[in-house]
Amino acid sequence: MSIFRKEQAQTVKWPDREIDYRHVDVVDGIRGMAVVFVLWFHFWQQTWFMPEYRTPFLAFVGIDSLTPTNLRWVGYLFVDMMVLLSAFCLGLPLARHIILGEGMDDACTFYKKRFARIYPSYLLGVLVSFGYQLYTGHYPTVSFAVRDLVSHLTFTHMLRADTYIYTPINGVLWTVALEVWFYVLFPVFARLFKKSPLLFFLALTGLGGWYIFGYSLSHPPVNMQVNQFPTFLPVFATGMLGAYLFTLYCVKVSCKGWLGLVFTGVWVLSVIWLHRELTDCRCFSEDKQIWQLQNRIRLGWCFGLFLVSAALSVKPIRWLFSNPLARFLGGISYNLYIYHQRLMVLLRMSLGFQSGADVAAAGTKMQVFLSVEALVLSLLIAAVLTYLWERPWRQWILKDRTKKED
Repeated sequence: MSIFRKEQAQTVKWPDREIDYRHVDVVDGIRGMAVVFVLWFHFWQQTWFMPEYRTPFLAFVGIDSLTPTNLRWVGYLFVDMMVLLSAFCLGLPLARHIILGEGMDDACTFYKKRFARIYPSYLLGVLVSFGYQLYTGHYPTVSFAVRDLVSHLTFTHMLRADTYIYTPINGVLWTVALEVWFYVLFPVFARLFKKSPLLFFLALTGLGGWYIFGYSLSHPPVNMQVNQFPTFLPVFATGMLGAYLFTLYCVKVSCKGWLGLVFTGVWVLSVIWLHRELTDCRCFSEDKQIWQLQNRIRLGWCFGLFLVSAALSVKPIRWLFSNPLARFLGGISYNLYIYHQRLMVLLRMSLGFQSGADVAAAGTKMQVFLSVEALVLSLLIAAVLTYLWERPWRQWILKDRTKKED
Protein backbone atom coordinates (compact mmCIF):
# COMPACT_ATOMS: atom_id res chain seq x y z
CA MET A 1 0.00 0.00 0.00
CA SER A 2 1.36 3.37 -0.99
CA ILE A 3 2.35 5.67 1.82
CA PHE A 4 0.40 8.42 0.07
CA ARG A 5 -2.86 6.55 -0.34
CA LYS A 6 -5.69 8.20 1.56
CA GLU A 7 -6.45 6.08 4.59
CA GLN A 8 -9.08 6.15 7.29
CA ALA A 9 -7.54 7.76 10.35
CA GLN A 10 -7.46 5.47 13.35
CA THR A 11 -8.93 6.81 16.56
CA VAL A 12 -6.38 6.42 19.31
CA LYS A 13 -7.12 7.84 22.74
CA TRP A 14 -3.99 9.12 24.38
CA PRO A 15 -3.81 11.01 27.66
CA ASP A 16 -4.04 14.79 27.39
CA ARG A 17 -0.73 16.38 26.49
CA GLU A 18 0.49 19.83 27.31
CA ILE A 19 2.19 20.17 23.92
CA ASP A 20 0.21 20.09 20.67
CA TYR A 21 2.05 17.74 18.34
CA ARG A 22 -0.22 18.56 15.40
CA HIS A 23 0.52 22.26 15.25
CA VAL A 24 3.93 22.85 16.82
CA ASP A 25 3.59 26.30 18.32
CA VAL A 26 7.24 27.35 18.01
CA VAL A 27 7.59 26.66 14.28
CA ASP A 28 6.18 29.96 13.01
CA GLY A 29 8.34 32.01 15.35
CA ILE A 30 11.54 30.11 14.60
CA ARG A 31 10.87 30.45 10.87
CA GLY A 32 10.33 34.18 11.33
CA MET A 33 13.52 34.43 13.41
CA ALA A 34 15.55 32.66 10.72
CA VAL A 35 14.23 34.95 7.98
CA VAL A 36 14.92 38.05 10.09
CA PHE A 37 18.51 36.95 10.69
CA VAL A 38 19.02 36.41 6.95
CA LEU A 39 17.42 39.81 6.33
CA TRP A 40 19.73 41.39 8.90
CA PHE A 41 22.77 39.98 7.08
CA HIS A 42 21.57 41.23 3.69
CA PHE A 43 20.75 44.67 5.07
CA TRP A 44 24.22 44.90 6.59
CA GLN A 45 25.74 44.10 3.18
CA GLN A 46 24.01 47.16 1.75
CA THR A 47 24.61 49.61 4.62
CA TRP A 48 27.48 48.28 6.74
CA PHE A 49 25.34 49.19 9.73
CA MET A 50 25.36 47.01 12.81
CA PRO A 51 23.95 48.52 16.01
CA GLU A 52 25.85 48.39 19.25
CA TYR A 53 23.94 48.11 22.51
CA ARG A 54 25.42 49.69 25.60
CA THR A 55 25.23 47.42 28.66
CA PRO A 56 26.44 49.35 31.71
CA PHE A 57 24.60 46.86 33.92
CA LEU A 58 27.09 44.20 32.77
CA ALA A 59 30.17 46.33 33.36
CA PHE A 60 30.97 44.40 36.51
CA VAL A 61 31.82 41.37 34.36
CA GLY A 62 33.71 43.41 31.79
CA ILE A 63 30.91 43.69 29.16
CA ASP A 64 30.25 47.32 28.30
CA SER A 65 28.38 46.69 25.06
CA LEU A 66 26.82 43.98 22.95
CA THR A 67 27.09 43.78 19.18
CA PRO A 68 25.60 40.87 17.20
CA THR A 69 28.85 40.41 15.29
CA ASN A 70 28.09 36.87 14.14
CA LEU A 71 24.88 37.93 12.42
CA ARG A 72 26.78 40.61 10.56
CA TRP A 73 29.11 38.10 8.95
CA VAL A 74 27.31 34.74 8.79
CA GLY A 75 23.59 35.42 9.20
CA TYR A 76 23.02 33.67 5.87
CA LEU A 77 23.62 30.35 7.65
CA PHE A 78 20.04 30.55 8.93
CA VAL A 79 18.86 29.60 5.45
CA ASP A 80 19.79 26.08 6.58
CA MET A 81 17.37 26.50 9.48
CA MET A 82 14.61 27.41 7.02
CA VAL A 83 15.36 24.28 5.00
CA LEU A 84 15.30 22.13 8.11
CA LEU A 85 11.97 23.62 9.18
CA SER A 86 10.44 22.65 5.84
CA ALA A 87 11.52 19.04 6.28
CA PHE A 88 10.31 19.05 9.89
CA CYS A 89 6.85 20.33 8.96
CA LEU A 90 6.43 17.81 6.14
CA GLY A 91 7.68 15.10 8.47
CA LEU A 92 5.02 15.72 11.13
CA PRO A 93 2.03 14.14 9.30
CA LEU A 94 4.33 11.34 8.15
CA ALA A 95 5.34 10.71 11.77
CA ARG A 96 1.69 10.62 12.86
CA HIS A 97 0.98 8.18 10.05
CA ILE A 98 3.73 5.86 11.26
CA ILE A 99 3.08 6.17 15.00
CA LEU A 100 -0.69 6.67 15.16
CA GLY A 101 -1.82 5.17 11.89
CA GLU A 102 -3.37 8.41 10.67
CA GLY A 103 -4.13 8.82 6.99
CA MET A 104 -2.05 10.95 4.65
CA ASP A 105 -2.67 12.87 1.46
CA ASP A 106 -2.21 10.99 -1.77
CA ALA A 107 0.58 12.20 -4.06
CA CYS A 108 -1.72 14.30 -6.23
CA THR A 109 -3.16 16.18 -3.25
CA PHE A 110 0.28 16.59 -1.73
CA TYR A 111 1.69 18.19 -4.88
CA LYS A 112 -1.38 20.39 -5.29
CA LYS A 113 -1.04 21.74 -1.75
CA ARG A 114 2.67 22.38 -2.21
CA PHE A 115 2.01 24.14 -5.53
CA ALA A 116 -0.63 26.33 -3.90
CA ARG A 117 1.74 27.21 -1.08
CA ILE A 118 4.80 27.99 -3.18
CA TYR A 119 4.06 28.95 -6.76
CA PRO A 120 1.75 32.02 -6.71
CA SER A 121 4.16 34.19 -4.68
CA TYR A 122 7.18 32.74 -6.45
CA LEU A 123 5.72 33.40 -9.90
CA LEU A 124 4.92 36.99 -9.00
CA GLY A 125 8.42 37.51 -7.58
CA VAL A 126 10.08 36.12 -10.70
CA LEU A 127 7.95 38.12 -13.13
CA VAL A 128 8.33 41.39 -11.23
CA SER A 129 12.09 41.04 -10.98
CA PHE A 130 12.49 39.84 -14.56
CA GLY A 131 10.35 42.66 -15.90
CA TYR A 132 12.37 45.26 -14.02
CA GLN A 133 15.72 43.83 -15.13
CA LEU A 134 14.53 43.59 -18.73
CA TYR A 135 13.27 47.18 -18.67
CA THR A 136 16.54 48.52 -17.22
CA GLY A 137 18.66 46.64 -19.78
CA HIS A 138 20.46 44.18 -17.50
CA TYR A 139 20.29 41.34 -20.05
CA PRO A 140 23.12 41.44 -22.64
CA THR A 141 21.33 39.07 -25.04
CA VAL A 142 17.81 37.90 -25.72
CA SER A 143 18.85 34.25 -25.43
CA PHE A 144 20.16 34.81 -21.90
CA ALA A 145 16.95 36.59 -20.90
CA VAL A 146 14.79 33.74 -22.21
CA ARG A 147 17.02 31.10 -20.62
CA ASP A 148 17.01 32.92 -17.30
CA LEU A 149 13.24 33.29 -17.21
CA VAL A 150 12.46 29.74 -18.32
CA SER A 151 14.94 28.21 -15.87
CA HIS A 152 13.44 30.15 -12.98
CA LEU A 153 9.89 29.25 -13.92
CA THR A 154 10.86 25.57 -14.03
CA PHE A 155 13.10 25.64 -10.91
CA THR A 156 16.16 24.56 -12.90
CA HIS A 157 18.18 27.77 -12.60
CA MET A 158 20.66 26.25 -10.14
CA LEU A 159 21.98 23.90 -12.83
CA ARG A 160 23.88 26.66 -14.67
CA ALA A 161 26.19 29.32 -13.29
CA ASP A 162 24.73 32.11 -15.45
CA THR A 163 21.14 31.51 -14.26
CA TYR A 164 22.12 30.82 -10.65
CA ILE A 165 25.16 32.90 -9.64
CA TYR A 166 24.99 35.65 -12.29
CA THR A 167 21.25 35.93 -12.77
CA PRO A 168 19.81 39.48 -12.76
CA ILE A 169 16.64 37.95 -11.28
CA ASN A 170 16.32 37.90 -7.51
CA GLY A 171 19.27 35.89 -6.18
CA VAL A 172 17.52 34.50 -3.09
CA LEU A 173 15.14 32.40 -5.19
CA TRP A 174 17.56 29.48 -5.31
CA THR A 175 16.12 28.33 -2.00
CA VAL A 176 12.66 27.94 -3.54
CA ALA A 177 14.10 25.66 -6.22
CA LEU A 178 15.80 23.65 -3.50
CA GLU A 179 12.50 23.22 -1.67
CA VAL A 180 10.65 22.22 -4.83
CA TRP A 181 13.15 19.47 -5.56
CA PHE A 182 12.60 18.19 -2.03
CA TYR A 183 8.83 18.24 -2.58
CA VAL A 184 9.19 16.26 -5.80
CA LEU A 185 11.19 13.55 -4.03
CA PHE A 186 9.24 13.57 -0.78
CA PRO A 187 6.81 10.73 -1.69
CA VAL A 188 9.82 8.48 -2.32
CA PHE A 189 11.53 9.70 0.84
CA ALA A 190 8.33 9.04 2.80
CA ARG A 191 8.15 5.39 1.73
CA LEU A 192 11.76 4.83 2.66
CA PHE A 193 11.40 6.70 5.93
CA LYS A 194 8.40 4.60 6.93
CA LYS A 195 10.44 1.41 6.64
CA SER A 196 13.10 2.63 9.06
CA PRO A 197 13.40 6.27 10.15
CA LEU A 198 16.87 5.76 11.61
CA LEU A 199 18.27 3.90 8.60
CA PHE A 200 16.77 6.52 6.29
CA PHE A 201 18.43 9.27 8.32
CA LEU A 202 21.80 7.51 8.25
CA ALA A 203 21.57 6.71 4.54
CA LEU A 204 20.58 10.22 3.45
CA THR A 205 23.18 11.78 5.73
CA GLY A 206 25.82 9.44 4.35
CA LEU A 207 24.82 10.19 0.77
CA GLY A 208 24.94 13.93 1.39
CA GLY A 209 28.27 13.62 3.19
CA TRP A 210 29.71 11.63 0.29
CA TYR A 211 28.61 14.31 -2.17
CA ILE A 212 29.99 17.14 -0.03
CA PHE A 213 33.38 15.63 0.77
CA GLY A 214 33.76 13.40 -2.27
CA TYR A 215 32.64 15.82 -4.95
CA SER A 216 31.68 19.40 -4.00
CA LEU A 217 34.84 20.40 -2.14
CA SER A 218 37.04 19.08 -4.92
CA HIS A 219 35.11 20.60 -7.84
CA PRO A 220 35.36 24.39 -7.72
CA PRO A 221 34.02 26.99 -7.84
CA VAL A 222 32.70 26.56 -4.34
CA ASN A 223 29.98 29.20 -4.84
CA MET A 224 28.47 26.93 -7.50
CA GLN A 225 28.63 23.85 -5.27
CA VAL A 226 27.71 25.11 -1.81
CA ASN A 227 23.92 25.18 -2.21
CA GLN A 228 23.30 22.34 -4.63
CA PHE A 229 20.49 20.00 -3.64
CA PRO A 230 22.60 16.94 -2.63
CA THR A 231 24.52 19.02 -0.06
CA PHE A 232 21.24 19.59 1.81
CA LEU A 233 20.24 15.93 1.99
CA PRO A 234 21.56 15.63 5.58
CA VAL A 235 19.56 18.73 6.57
CA PHE A 236 16.35 17.29 5.12
CA ALA A 237 17.02 13.98 6.86
CA THR A 238 17.60 15.74 10.19
CA GLY A 239 14.34 17.66 9.90
CA MET A 240 12.31 14.54 9.13
CA LEU A 241 13.91 12.55 11.95
CA GLY A 242 13.36 15.47 14.32
CA ALA A 243 9.65 15.46 13.47
CA TYR A 244 9.46 11.72 14.11
CA LEU A 245 11.25 11.88 17.47
CA PHE A 246 9.20 14.89 18.55
CA THR A 247 5.91 13.15 17.74
CA LEU A 248 7.04 9.87 19.29
CA TYR A 249 7.93 11.64 22.51
CA CYS A 250 4.67 13.60 22.68
CA VAL A 251 2.59 10.48 22.10
CA LYS A 252 4.46 8.06 24.34
CA VAL A 253 5.79 10.23 27.15
CA SER A 254 4.10 12.77 29.37
CA CYS A 255 5.20 16.27 28.42
CA LYS A 256 4.41 17.80 31.80
CA GLY A 257 6.44 18.43 34.90
CA TRP A 258 10.18 18.34 35.20
CA LEU A 259 10.79 17.03 31.68
CA GLY A 260 9.94 20.46 30.33
CA LEU A 261 12.71 21.89 32.49
CA VAL A 262 15.11 19.27 31.15
CA PHE A 263 14.35 20.23 27.55
CA THR A 264 14.66 23.89 28.47
CA GLY A 265 18.17 23.13 29.65
CA VAL A 266 18.84 21.27 26.40
CA TRP A 267 17.58 24.29 24.47
CA VAL A 268 19.98 26.58 26.34
CA LEU A 269 22.81 24.21 25.46
CA SER A 270 21.71 24.27 21.82
CA VAL A 271 21.88 28.08 21.86
CA ILE A 272 25.43 27.90 23.21
CA TRP A 273 26.31 25.31 20.58
CA LEU A 274 24.79 27.48 17.84
CA HIS A 275 26.75 30.51 19.03
CA ARG A 276 29.96 28.50 18.82
CA GLU A 277 29.15 27.32 15.31
CA LEU A 278 28.47 30.87 14.12
CA THR A 279 31.66 32.12 15.75
CA ASP A 280 33.67 29.31 14.22
CA CYS A 281 32.36 30.19 10.76
CA ARG A 282 33.02 33.91 11.27
CA CYS A 283 36.61 33.22 12.32
CA PHE A 284 37.28 30.79 9.45
CA SER A 285 40.27 32.18 7.58
CA GLU A 286 39.39 30.77 4.14
CA ASP A 287 36.25 31.16 2.03
CA LYS A 288 33.37 30.84 4.47
CA GLN A 289 31.40 28.83 1.93
CA ILE A 290 34.03 26.12 2.35
CA TRP A 291 33.27 26.13 6.09
CA GLN A 292 29.58 25.96 5.25
CA LEU A 293 30.07 22.85 3.14
CA GLN A 294 32.41 21.16 5.59
CA ASN A 295 30.10 21.76 8.56
CA ARG A 296 26.59 21.67 7.07
CA ILE A 297 25.81 18.28 8.59
CA ARG A 298 26.81 19.32 12.09
CA LEU A 299 25.09 22.70 11.77
CA GLY A 300 21.90 20.89 10.73
CA TRP A 301 22.07 18.78 13.88
CA CYS A 302 22.49 21.95 15.92
CA PHE A 303 19.47 23.57 14.30
CA GLY A 304 17.47 20.36 14.76
CA LEU A 305 18.29 20.22 18.46
CA PHE A 306 17.39 23.90 18.81
CA LEU A 307 13.99 23.33 17.16
CA VAL A 308 12.94 20.14 18.95
CA SER A 309 14.15 21.21 22.40
CA ALA A 310 12.40 24.59 22.02
CA ALA A 311 9.17 22.79 21.07
CA LEU A 312 9.40 20.66 24.23
CA SER A 313 10.54 23.41 26.59
CA VAL A 314 8.52 25.13 29.29
CA LYS A 315 5.81 27.58 28.24
CA PRO A 316 7.85 30.80 28.67
CA ILE A 317 10.45 29.56 26.19
CA ARG A 318 7.80 28.39 23.76
CA TRP A 319 6.08 31.77 24.09
CA LEU A 320 9.21 33.45 22.71
CA PHE A 321 8.49 31.74 19.40
CA SER A 322 4.69 31.55 19.54
CA ASN A 323 3.58 35.03 20.63
CA PRO A 324 1.45 37.10 18.20
CA LEU A 325 4.42 39.02 16.78
CA ALA A 326 6.41 35.83 16.20
CA ARG A 327 3.42 34.18 14.51
CA PHE A 328 2.91 37.24 12.32
CA LEU A 329 6.55 37.23 11.19
CA GLY A 330 6.32 33.52 10.51
CA GLY A 331 3.14 34.02 8.52
CA ILE A 332 4.63 36.62 6.18
CA SER A 333 8.13 35.12 6.16
CA TYR A 334 7.91 33.67 2.64
CA ASN A 335 7.20 36.98 0.93
CA LEU A 336 9.50 38.79 3.34
CA TYR A 337 12.31 36.50 2.26
CA ILE A 338 11.54 36.88 -1.45
CA TYR A 339 11.53 40.68 -1.55
CA HIS A 340 13.75 42.05 1.23
CA GLN A 341 17.15 41.86 -0.49
CA ARG A 342 16.05 43.18 -3.87
CA LEU A 343 14.14 45.99 -2.20
CA MET A 344 17.14 47.03 -0.11
CA VAL A 345 19.40 47.13 -3.18
CA LEU A 346 16.88 49.28 -5.07
CA LEU A 347 16.55 51.69 -2.14
CA ARG A 348 20.31 52.04 -1.83
CA MET A 349 20.69 52.72 -5.55
CA SER A 350 17.78 55.18 -5.54
CA LEU A 351 19.67 57.29 -3.00
CA GLY A 352 22.75 57.34 -5.23
CA PHE A 353 24.91 54.90 -3.25
CA GLN A 354 26.89 52.33 -5.21
CA SER A 355 27.80 50.09 -2.28
CA GLY A 356 27.51 49.58 1.45
CA ALA A 357 30.81 51.40 1.88
CA ASP A 358 29.26 54.52 0.34
CA VAL A 359 26.34 54.34 2.76
CA ALA A 360 28.71 53.93 5.70
CA ALA A 361 30.72 56.94 4.53
CA ALA A 362 27.52 59.01 4.58
CA GLY A 363 27.26 58.47 8.33
CA THR A 364 25.26 56.58 10.92
CA LYS A 365 22.08 58.57 10.36
CA MET A 366 21.96 57.51 6.73
CA GLN A 367 22.68 53.89 7.68
CA VAL A 368 19.83 53.92 10.18
CA PHE A 369 17.46 55.70 7.80
CA LEU A 370 18.08 53.26 4.97
CA SER A 371 17.86 50.21 7.24
CA VAL A 372 14.61 51.33 8.87
CA GLU A 373 13.09 52.35 5.54
CA ALA A 374 13.94 49.00 3.98
CA LEU A 375 12.65 47.08 7.00
CA VAL A 376 9.32 48.91 7.13
CA LEU A 377 8.74 48.61 3.39
CA SER A 378 9.76 44.94 3.37
CA LEU A 379 7.33 44.12 6.18
CA LEU A 380 4.56 46.12 4.53
CA ILE A 381 5.02 44.54 1.11
CA ALA A 382 5.30 41.07 2.61
CA ALA A 383 2.12 41.52 4.65
CA VAL A 384 0.12 42.90 1.72
CA LEU A 385 1.24 40.15 -0.65
CA THR A 386 0.66 37.42 1.94
CA TYR A 387 -2.90 38.43 2.75
CA LEU A 388 -4.01 39.81 -0.63
CA TRP A 389 -2.12 37.57 -3.04
CA GLU A 390 -0.62 34.41 -1.55
CA ARG A 391 -3.53 33.29 0.65
CA PRO A 392 -6.37 34.11 -1.80
CA TRP A 393 -4.58 32.17 -4.54
CA ARG A 394 -3.95 29.27 -2.21
CA GLN A 395 -7.62 29.14 -1.23
CA TRP A 396 -8.71 29.31 -4.87
CA ILE A 397 -6.36 26.52 -5.95
CA LEU A 398 -7.46 24.29 -3.09
CA LYS A 399 -11.16 25.15 -3.15
CA ASP A 400 -12.19 21.85 -4.79
CA ARG A 401 -10.34 19.88 -2.12
CA THR A 402 -11.92 21.97 0.64
CA LYS A 403 -15.44 21.38 -0.72
CA LYS A 404 -14.87 17.64 -0.92
CA GLU A 405 -13.63 17.51 2.67
CA ASP A 406 -16.62 19.53 3.87
